[in-house]
Formats: sequence, C-alpha cells, structure tokens
Amino acid sequence: MMKTWKIALLGLGTVGSGVMAILHTHAERIRKQTGARFEVVGILVRDLQKPRKIEVNQSLLTTEIEAIWHREPDIVIDAMGGLDPTLGFIEEAIRRKCHVVSANKEMLAAYGRHLHQLAEEQNVSLLYEASVGGGIPILNTLSQQLNANRVTRVFGILNGTTNYILTKMEEEGLSYEEALRQAQDLGFAEADPTADVEGYDAFNKIQIIAHLCFGGHMQALTSERTGITSVRTEEIELYGKLGYRIKLLAAAERRGAAYGLRVVPTLVPYSHPLAGVKNEFNAVFVTGDVVGDLLFTGKGAGALPTGSAIVEDILNAVRGNTFTPDRETYAAQEDSGNAEEWTEAAEARAALFTLSKQAGDPAKFRLLSFLSSEAGFLHSVDTLESEQSVHVAAILSGADTHVLQAFADHLNADLRLRAVLDDSLAAASREADVTFHL
Repeated sequence: MMKTWKIALLGLGTVGSGVMAILHTHAERIRKQTGARFEVVGILVRDLQKPRKIEVNQSLLTTEIEAIWHREPDIVIDAMGGLDPTLGFIEEAIRRKCHVVSANKEMLAAYGRHLHQLAEEQNVSLLYEASVGGGIPILNTLSQQLNANRVTRVFGILNGTTNYILTKMEEEGLSYEEALRQAQDLGFAEADPTADVEGYDAFNKIQIIAHLCFGGHMQALTSERTGITSVRTEEIELYGKLGYRIKLLAAAERRGAAYGLRVVPTLVPYSHPLAGVKNEFNAVFVTGDVVGDLLFTGKGAGALPTGSAIVEDILNAVRGNTFTPDRETYAAQEDSGNAEEWTEAAEARAALFTLSKQAGDPAKFRLLSFLSSEAGFLHSVDTLESEQSVHVAAILSGADTHVLQAFADHLNADLRLRAVLDDSLAAASREADVTFHL
C-alpha cells in the first residue's frame, strides 16, 4: 500500500505559493520518484481573507498553530521567515518528530546548531537547501556528495539584488541610487533593501554554508561584513580598465582549526567564472582538497526556484536523508593564526585614492611614485578624472593598510580599499620577490 505523507505549510507567500504549485503540477512525477503520496493537511497564515496568488482549499487555512498540530503532519515546511514566532514553531515540530524543511536563512544562521542537535535527538530530518541559493543544489552537494573531501573554502555571489545592482552600474553606467530604484521597480529589491545592500542576507547564507562545511567543532576566527552602498561608478570603470569586475562576494575559508567569514565588495578578474555571473543570478565556488574547484550557478530567489529546492528537500526527507555538519575533530594545536593575521592574509588589495583636482598634478605624481616604490608590490595602476576629482586605482600585494591610509591622509585624499580574488597575483609577487633576491 502506498504511504501518504502529511505536510503542514507555515506561510503562503511567494515561497509557500511556489511549493503548492510544484506539489500540484508535479504530483504524478513525485509519486513515481518516491512511491509515496503527499497531502497538504494544513497551511498557517496570518490573514484568512488575504488575496492569494494561488488557489487553495480554504479549509486548509488556519491562523492557529494548534490547528496545525491537531492535523498531525509528518513534514513541516517553514516558508514564514523571521525568528519570532517561527523558531518556537520549528522547535515544537521537531519535538513532535516531524521532519522539517526550511527556507529561513535568518533562523538557521542564528540557531542552526541548536536545531541540528534537536533533530538528531528526535531522529528526524532537518533540510534547508532553499535558505541559501534558491534552486542551486549547493547544500545537498556539500552534505551528501562531497563526503570524501575536506572543503577548504567556499565563496560566491549569494545575493541576487546586489548582483543586479552592480551589473547595471557597470553595464549601463547607472549610479548606485539609480540601479537600486530600478531593482525595486522590478521586484528584485525590497522597499527597505538594508538586508541585501548592507550584506546581512549574504552573511546569513555564508554562515549556514560554513556550519555545514566546517561543523560544530570549529569556531569562526573572524568575520567581516561590508555592503555595496559605498561602491561608485568611478571605481567600477577604473577597475574595469585593470581587468576586474566588482562583486559582493561571501567567503568562508578554513584556517587550521578555525575558519573565517567575509562578505565584502571584491574585485574578480574577468577570466574568473564568477565574473560572468550577472544580474539576479547567484553562484557558489567550492574548493575541496580532493575534487578541486567546483562551480554552481542559477537563480537564487523566486517562487519556483525556491519552491523547487523545498520540494527536493521533502523528497530527501522521506528517503531518510538529512543535512549533517562536518564531524571531523580538529586538534587544538593546529595553527589557526589570529584574527588580525587572517584579515591581512589576502595576497592582494585594491586601493582607490580620490584626490581633489585642486591638489593638481604634483599630488598625483607623488601618489604614483609612492605606489610604485613604497606601498608594496604594485601589479597595476590607472587613473581617471571626473569633474572635480582625480581617481587613482592600484592593485597591490603585501601592502600595509595603515601605511596606505597614512599616505592618503598626508595628501588629503579619500582611500577606499577592496579585497581581490586573484590567485595569480600571489604567484606573480612571489616570483618577483625571488627574482629580486637573486
């Protein structure tokens, strides 16, 4: 006899509607794939009278969580978001031995370890592919397909809103404010875009990835978060001349017995696969010690991509799969460095100096002389003049940021530093250092 799995859906907004649509349109395929039927027995909503994007049986809707528990679901889907009251609902679902599928990145970033422990105690599945990359199957890959690998670093474009804005600033010459308004008009950005443009959304996602890759035995050595509100068209144009594209990159990197987290605007060379990821698309770049580099890309949001990830997790739950954070124990004596060393570990930095035109050519020439002889190993440099300013952009290795800032202050120049994702620069500077010492 074919088993019927009872599903409770918490939330019927964009994500919840996508889940309902897929369960309806792909019901026969899902039945054949799993040998089981799936029945939605209850949907928790805030307002019973609110117009819906999808038609559902009104008898399924309720505003009371107790009505959901009364229907005894086997699987609970969290499409609500937020922490309160969602966290309490999910804890109760696990205690009732329900499998949990969630798209709630804020909750999982803050309470993922706690929920994993609860799920393990109750022997139920906790799956949350949709919380990170929409339809990109990155978490299932990390959890199920790379068990023979020690993942050393993960970085990528984890927020479609910021990637869309930066793409439009580059390709259409829009200011940040203009690109943001366009993203809002198209529905890619919220009326309050803070979570996206200040990097909070991407930071939650990279925390979730780090916990899965590095497990509960490791701690974050350091973390850094900077959004894109300071990015200007002048630096996009200048760094473009030097062969780089600015992306808001989220990164988690193993560092001995600890790891570091970072979400910052980063220069990516045109030759790197991530440079070609444009508009609202997301991408994740994974490095394993055995498999090497892997790239995953796709739409990171939207009703159907996110709904697809949730439905795939439902199917994984009934197959007995769950996400399991890395369980490798790391010796305390493993060298993890300190926070300052990790922050400065980047092999290259991008420095943008903005001088007043009133300072004239002498200030620009002094700056160029400093960059070529005293600031570190200079890979490339270029200049750009706007109506009131002179902009000088440089790519440097081994630069002391304090020295750079001191020289900028000396010239009354504004200094903006960016990370650089370009492994070839480290090789170039090491080779030059060897040559100089021959």
